[in-house]
Amino acid sequence: MIVKRLKKPVALRIYDALNARMTLTAAQQRERQSYQRGYEGEVQLGNHFEKMPFDCLVLQDLQLKESGVQVQIDVLLLTGNTIHLYEVKNYSGSYDFQDDALHTQADFVVDPLAQTRKSKPLIYNLVRKWGYRFQVEECAIFINPNFYIYQLPRDKPFVFHHQLPHHFGQTGQGVWIDESHKRLAQKLLNCHLHDYRPHELPRYEYAQLKKGIYCSQCYSFAHTNTRQTRICTCRYKETIREAIQRTAEEFRLLFPERKMTTSVIYDWCGREYYKQRIQEVMQEHFTVYGKWGGTYYT
Repeated sequence: MIVKRLKKPVALRIYDALNARMTLTAAQQRERQSYQRGYEGEVQLGNHFEKMPFDCLVLQDLQLKESGVQVQIDVLLLTGNTIHLYEVKNYSGSYDFQDDALHTQADFVVDPLAQTRKSKPLIYNLVRKWGYRFQVEECAIFINPNFYIYQLPRDKPFVFHHQLPHHFGQTGQGVWIDESHKRLAQKLLNCHLHDYRPHELPRYEYAQLKKGIYCSQCYSFAHTNTRQTRICTCRYKETIREAIQRTAEEFRLLFPERKMTTSVIYDWCGREYYKQRIQEVMQEHFTVYGKWGGTYYT
């Protein structure tokens, strides 16, 4: 059972929005592509959880903070007497295993278990503080079938794409879930940091970003309108009200500290639609604060 489903990461959503509205540097494009590959890998692994052959509780993309330490967990799987922490890697190509790390052919070094080494003691201590006695195990899953590691010792907690059925078959032997598992999963879910924002993001200002509504599928601003519908040049259709709502949500994502007013969203949407139409959408989908000229939305 999936308790918390994967959503598109905040960092990737911000990069996608900025890519549509400004020119990213080559380094920023590489960072965006890295987030995209990671997300695609987690989506692929998530497909396996939809048809798990044993009882378990799955929480995807957890952001937790305990005693001043903040961690991100790709997948937490709870079953039997064990909490499994999975780090998902969507690497491709060939790597060498040396000095307890992976080395690329260009001699870059990566540690696929860096996140779980940080999150494992945090989860261990957190669940014991709550009175639970689960074991905590870590594992890196290499989801891309076009990936290989040379000179890999057999004792490393690594699972390759073709090994997933066997791995989950072994994990599911003799396990169970009961009410204590469900209570623990809910406690972890309650601790999730919903407003988490990464620190390492491109700098941007409102004035430098292109205004208007772009297509959610191809990111093009080019479109035609009917009375109620926007039709992109890629032929994707959505109602104008949906497009306005989506673009207002994007503004809130990019500028969480700024007040959303009808005038601000009118400008952000490219001043294409009447303010009255903008206001109707905002009143329907957001919480209204203030009156008359001081009205804003959250």
